[in-house]
Amino acid sequence: MMVIKGCQCLFVMMSLLGLFSCAKSTTDKPEGTRASEKTRVSKLPAGDSAMGTPDYHRAALTNVELGLGYLSQGQVARAKTKLTHALKLAPKISETHSAMAYFLEMVGEFKDAEREHKKAVSFSGQGAVYNNYGAFLCRRGRLKEADQAFHVAIEDKEYARTAEVYENAGLCALKWPDDSKATEYLTAAVRRDPSRSSAFLELATLSLKQEKFEEAKAWLNRYQAIAEQSARSLWLGVAVSKGLKDENGAASQALMLKNLFEDSPEYQMLKSGKS
Repeated sequence: MMVIKGCQCLFVMMSLLGLFSCAKSTTDKPEGTRASEKTRVSKLPAGDSAMGTPDYHRAALTNVELGLGYLSQGQVARAKTKLTHALKLAPKISETHSAMAYFLEMVGEFKDAEREHKKAVSFSGQGAVYNNYGAFLCRRGRLKEADQAFHVAIEDKEYARTAEVYENAGLCALKWPDDSKATEYLTAAVRRDPSRSSAFLELATLSLKQEKFEEAKAWLNRYQAIAEQSARSLWLGVAVSKGLKDENGAASQALMLKNLFEDSPEYQMLKSGKS
């Protein structure tokens, strides 16, 4: 059985975007309803709860959050217990099925994971649900189907986190590979949310690939304005500076890459002359 480390809420490995977040604490709590429990989740879809009372919704979402928290710490058995209980409390809301789908994917039960995603979709046409499903399909290499799911998510005008969908769609397009579509999606993502640093790095990479060095530099500058330097951003900076014939800039960023990330694959590539 696969052991999961770290918070797995992101498409790169990030998942379940906009539906709920990873729990900050995995302190065990009673599995019934507690009025004081608060969960960081989206607004519930309209409709009756499984037991006829909203309290079961709240209890189910509390168990979902706990389950994802346990999963992020590698406590797979405890995660399954919480997520299974959430499904029993509220089997007719999308959140419980999306959470179980993510759990099943993480432990390698892909067929069952897709079944749960389809159930989540059947209970809600919300953008968050299709975003989750699209991310799953992309990770499974079903790129055309993933793109279709992302488009459905984008069409949900009430979904506030459209930038995440565009970024997911862009990252997925890179796998085709379809550089034109990836550029279109990632540009739409940063236009809607200028804090998406990963998208800026991908856009810089795409521009560098096309030898649009000034454009690549502009994307890198926007990345550097909101995020700390990484091995990849510095490696890109070296390559872009060389493309612009800026030897001083290339040398400066190469030195920083060596000093900060000497053990990184990027620095090893630089040493071997592959920048």
